[in-house]
Amino acid sequence: MSKIEKFSPDLCVLAGYMLIVGEEMCQQYNMINLHPAPPGGPKGSWQEVIWQLIENKSDKAGAMMHLVTPKLDEGPVVAYCLFSIVDEPFKEYWQKGDKQKLFHLIRQHELVREFPLIISTLKAFSEKQIGIKDGRVVDDKGKFIEGYDLSDTVNQATPAILK
Repeated sequence: MSKIEKFSPDLCVLAGYMLIVGEEMCQQYNMINLHPAPPGGPKGSWQEVIWQLIENKSDKAGAMMHLVTPKLDEGPVVAYCLFSIVDEPFKEYWQKGDKQKLFHLIRQHELVREFPLIISTLKAFSEKQIGIKDGRVVDDKGKFIEGYDLSDTVNQATPAILK
């Protein structure tokens, strides 16, 4: 915290941080974390998330930015993007039961969405489309929301080879 305080940040972004932030820091700063799962999806590392998606035979994968709280991966959803993992190019691997190929394919499709999601989320904050009030996410009218769906924006920013 002593390293951060001299900057007086309005918002801290955790992406690939992989450490648990303490309660004092959560109270002191507005922080958002990148998590490689859709809202309400699995918790844990990206590897754990993908294996859980496969084991649960999920139809969607994605990524989200959520508020950092002392409870790991349980803060309110700020923004998210979703994509189908049942159609092409995933369909044949579900049919074959090829979990290794599914794992790598889901990771590839999720990973290319991470940076566009981070950038789009920060843009939404800077343009006042979303904000943080009393530890919750609000829209441009100050109404509490359950996350800002950036799927279309993020999916348009993915490489054409994945579409």
